Amino acid sequence: MSEDTEGIRQIAAIINTHGIKGELKVMPLTDDPEIFLRLEELIVLKDNRKERHSLTGAREAKNHWLLKFDQITDISQAAELKGCALYTEESNLRPLDEEEFFIDDLINSKVYSTDDQYLGKITKYFEAGPQVVCEVDTEDGTFLFPTSAEVLKEIIPPDKVIINLIPGLMDLNTQSNKK
Repeated sequence: MSEDTEGIRQIAAIINTHGIKGELKVMPLTDDPEIFLRLEELIVLKDNRKERHSLTGAREAKNHWLLKFDQITDISQAAELKGCALYTEESNLRPLDEEEFFIDDLINSKVYSTDDQYLGKITKYFEAGPQVVCEVDTEDGTFLFPTSAEVLKEIIPPDKVIINLIPGLMDLNTQSNKK
């Protein structure tokens, strides 16, 4: 977590505008998307600056949410926020259960196999359907692994992850640094 995001957590990404009155179409990045109905303010991270915006409306629309901010009144203002991340204070989030974690806490974690073989370091993650996939940088390139219960076996705070190397996992999706 960078200094810019200390004490806040990303809960959505702005993916587009909606209509001409400044509504924003957002992709929730939380398992509690109804949080938008409870919040009065969200933080937009734009050009490495935090902008606080008063949330005046939120409604679910298929797999997305439509949000309305007090300060955003037309489509051109909304368009300027496309691609930005939406954050909230950590204190607004419900406490995590024992088996839960914030996916962004895995960035820079060292990845080991269940037989304690060092594999590399997690550098990024992305959503792939209903689950999250992590990218691991190795000495020879990168590989991907899903955060499913079958593969992700243990998270040891603050920076160690143990995965089950199911047959073909590294061979199937490895990208080599060699040319």
